[in-house]
Amino acid sequence: MKEANDLPPAISHKKLSLLMNKAHKDKISIPENKSLENVEIEEFLNALNNLEISSKEIIQKISNKNKSFTKEKSSNAIMALGALEVHLNMTLQAINVFKNDIN
Repeated sequence: MKEANDLPPAISHKKLSLLMNKAHKDKISIPENKSLENVEIEEFLNALNNLEISSKEIIQKISNKNKSFTKEKSSNAIMALGALEVHLNMTLQAINVFKNDIN
């Protein structure tokens, strides 16, 4: 009970944020007897990897100096292609955040 008395009555948001940033993250642990969940997680991670590879290929093709596929396209189509590139970049960022949180 003495330990409870050693706690400060309040903590600043700044200090709490600092402690939260320094805290070790919990590892995701999956019990061995849940093989169905393991398969689903593995399939999901494989799908994310495929999405990442495809997104990078499409971004590379959009960003390629040879823009022959944009010739004779309307300004709306070219803007849509730019929006697609932006969304694919956001997709890659989201995948990286998710993967880093698992590790």
